[in-house]
Amino acid sequence: MKKLVILTIFALCALPLFGQKMTKEERAAAAQVRYDAALESINSRTFVLVPSEWTDPDGEVVSNDNNSIFLSVEGDDIFGQGRCVTDNNNDNVAEATKYDVTVDKKGNVKLTMTVSGRMWKGTYKITMRKGDNLADVIFDPGGSGTTRRFHGPIVPLVGASYNKHSHPM
Repeated sequence: MKKLVILTIFALCALPLFGQKMTKEERAAAAQVRYDAALESINSRTFVLVPSEWTDPDGEVVSNDNNSIFLSVEGDDIFGQGRCVTDNNNDNVAEATKYDVTVDKKGNVKLTMTVSGRMWKGTYKITMRKGDNLADVIFDPGGSGTTRRFHGPIVPLVGASYNKHSHPM
């Protein structure tokens, strides 16, 4: 019985050592790895952005945990699902008629992408700040709908978790 009590006390003392939080440097290094992967995927036109939140037409910020709402760039093909991303409820496919990436001297990335498809047209302005893969996006449908704003991580296409429907329009 005495051995069991000693083992229990030892386990309780050792448990906090295993649950330590990451240091500030470790968090910064992990964020830099995510930033580098996102920048590489933006430059190679192979990324997915699943919004973590968006602003609805009333100005309310809405959280998202649905991976069926996304913006996916796969070469020259752009896929989008969800009203908050495309301003319609269709499963959309479009072509990028303009794709300009600029990185300022601080390392902030700005991507301007114009899409043109059968059911979906407009311009995306994507801003990703230096040091992480989180992006702010403004979608302007060019006078035929409501400007959309959303925010989320840019993830390389290979490691992305999203639910693309099989019949885009």
